[in-house]
Amino acid sequence: MFNMDYRSIILLEARQFLRGRTILVVLVSVFILGCYGLYHGRQVRDHQETVISAIPTIEQEHTAKNISYNAGKPVGGPLYYQYFYTTNPPTPWAAFAIGQRDVNPYHLKVKMLAIEGQLYDTDLSNPVTLLAGNLDVAFVFVFLLPLVMIVFCYNTLSGEEESGVWKIVRSMPISPVRLLAMKLAVRFLTLLVLAVFLFFTAHVWLGLPVGLTSLYMGLVLFLYLLCWFSIIAWVITWQRSSGMNAVILVSIWIGLTILLPGLANTLLNSAIPVPESFETTVAQRQGYHEKWDRPVMETMERFYQVYPQYRNYPFSKDTFSYAWYYAMQLQGDEAAVHSSKTLFDKLGQRQLWANRVGYLLPTINAQQQLNHLARTDLADHISYLTAVKDYHREVREYFYPYIFRHQVTEQADWLHMPVFRPKVFAAVTLPYSSLLSLFVFTIVCGGLGWRRSRRLFVQGS
Repeated sequence: MFNMDYRSIILLEARQFLRGRTILVVLVSVFILGCYGLYHGRQVRDHQETVISAIPTIEQEHTAKNISYNAGKPVGGPLYYQYFYTTNPPTPWAAFAIGQRDVNPYHLKVKMLAIEGQLYDTDLSNPVTLLAGNLDVAFVFVFLLPLVMIVFCYNTLSGEEESGVWKIVRSMPISPVRLLAMKLAVRFLTLLVLAVFLFFTAHVWLGLPVGLTSLYMGLVLFLYLLCWFSIIAWVITWQRSSGMNAVILVSIWIGLTILLPGLANTLLNSAIPVPESFETTVAQRQGYHEKWDRPVMETMERFYQVYPQYRNYPFSKDTFSYAWYYAMQLQGDEAAVHSSKTLFDKLGQRQLWANRVGYLLPTINAQQQLNHLARTDLADHISYLTAVKDYHREVREYFYPYIFRHQVTEQADWLHMPVFRPKVFAAVTLPYSSLLSLFVFTIVCGGLGWRRSRRLFVQGS
């Protein structure tokens, strides 16, 4: 009997809640924004895939023209102009969470020259667009849905207290705590239905594969929304007016989505500065340019220490030699090895500490995990740059024999030169620590809200 009464109360509350035009307008507006986020994310992903798909043809045409124009010349000449193309293809989920793919290069063309000066080229972008950021669907989930939840829930208790309805409700033979929980549950389930529908729409519109990534994404988003629900439920039991509840909750939203993440970013940049980004470029250029004023054999001896197999090749120190030229390029990279390694290590430290800060800030936690699962975070970009450096070494070592044998352009085996192979995406792993952080945050705030509501209603009875 009581179960039937509770079921009737829930259905009645749901009808009353969804009857308001404002609620429907908010739901439709958020869904439209979510659809725009899906559209924009797909546009970004499709554009990157289109550019990447055109690269093999461009590389073949460039190589053919380079070989034809430099026929009969030493192979070191065309190698100076030859571009070797690398790409970092987006995953299907990159359209869901664009992450840093709008600012980090997803394709690089490198030469046999010093690699450190070529890693950080990128396409020109509108700085105003970059400042505003991208409205992908992850933005809707992480930033807008919590705000909508605040709109739905801020006056759940205070509104009825101010209208006098709650006094009548308190006289009914039903637990006020359970009644409040049911009213909040209706609002949360309404938002959850919207989130699930938007998540399903993303799979259909973006062509997302159903698998572990879908499961992990869903878990992150569910726990994130549940975390916000527990925060809101706790605040509304403080027995403030509706206006004060709105101010408090919006202030919390601003703090968790804008102020605290910005402060954390500033502190991380101050605690882990990366002057090596400039030092690497300077060291590489100095390491190369100063070799023009050093004895030729000094440069070659240092090269032979790395590649002793070329010591017995004929070499003249009295005339210009491409072997000497590319040996100088290599030593430019060697001069920047320490600063380059330090740079990558510090970027990794920033990523690590950003994840740790996320344990305390649900918004950072959710955004970091979405970007991680979509392979659009800083770690993915560092992995790509590392692969480019490995490929550059492979290219150098492939063409060194042709250079040291003083062969002409057409004698080199251009057909079988190394081709960059984009990394194979490893199976995603469940972000246990991040999920646990969201779960603990939810339990703590939810427990405080439950305790506060029981104390409030016991005292008021």
